[in-house]
Amino acid sequence: MDLGEYEAAGLYDPTAPDADQRVDLLEFLQDEGCSLEEMVAANARGRLFALAGDRQIIPDRDQFSLAQIADEVGMPITDIHAIWRALGMVTPADDDPVASPEDVAAIQLVAEMSGLLGLPGVLGIARVMAASLTRIAEATATAVRGQLPSLAIEASGSEAATARTFADVAGFVPRMGNALDAFFRHHLEAARMNWERSDSRDLLGSGGLRVAVGFADLSGFTGLTEGLSMTELTNLLTVFEEVADDIVRAEEGRVVKFIGDAVMYVAHDAGAGVRIAQGLIEAARLRSMNARAGVTIGVVLPLEGDFFGPVVNLAARLVAMAEPGEVLVTEEVADKLGDDVTAVGLGPRAVRGFTRAIEVASLR
Repeated sequence: MDLGEYEAAGLYDPTAPDADQRVDLLEFLQDEGCSLEEMVAANARGRLFALAGDRQIIPDRDQFSLAQIADEVGMPITDIHAIWRALGMVTPADDDPVASPEDVAAIQLVAEMSGLLGLPGVLGIARVMAASLTRIAEATATAVRGQLPSLAIEASGSEAATARTFADVAGFVPRMGNALDAFFRHHLEAARMNWERSDSRDLLGSGGLRVAVGFADLSGFTGLTEGLSMTELTNLLTVFEEVADDIVRAEEGRVVKFIGDAVMYVAHDAGAGVRIAQGLIEAARLRSMNARAGVTIGVVLPLEGDFFGPVVNLAARLVAMAEPGEVLVTEEVADKLGDDVTAVGLGPRAVRGFTRAIEVASLR
């Protein structure tokens, strides 16, 4: 190891108080196969300690500019900008090297898919991917930080110790990518089967989907969480999401999103939508909490992983009108339920945002 070479590159100062720790770090990076050029670039980014891990997370980084990608893919630079932004990235200057060979291949895929589905449709898929991957990345980073405080130099007290810990964690990243690929295939198949179960074949080509839409939330959530620590609040919301996800999936439904203490879901028919609502209320009761729900059925617009339309808006309004322990449903839902479910008609109700009165029924 030539410390003089590292000193000349601005990576080592023999007079610094932590010179010995820097030597440990440089030796580790050298053993990991990091080149001097990589070390200099990482040091300029303020991430010399993270270089061994960063190389595993994004190999061969910063080799191509967006202008070069546009030439390679054969698309206008404005389209490349749109794809890059849709994938969740900040648009750099056209000639700044920002992409790896894998990034170029991903953009090539988007370009080819746009020839089949149109660029706007593929950009929508890219935005959903970016949002989902952001959530996965944030959840992973939060869990890692919580369990491995030595990832911070302030906690480990050593650049080399933090570098080793980060490199160990980063070693899982390629395998996580393989896992995402494997389970994406399962979820894609499930999405197709959900459409087949939804009785929406007559809507093929219109963009619509016929489903039951449900909202459920925890009553009195603000008071319930008052005084809770961050750990206690995290545990409460984690349990709520786990239980809700299990109940929805048991009826072959799909959780669309969690909104604080509320969950939105869709199911293939009215019966499943109501059973999910009742299951959520019962699960809350068993945990000494109260929940309420609203369920509608009809044609919705699926868009970028979410669902829109009056049917969705009405379900959200019904849950806000429901009492703790109650499921409010529309007349259309009540008419489709079997004799084993008792629906008490409440008559026409004024619902905010709707010009006509809505026939509402209560299930308890």
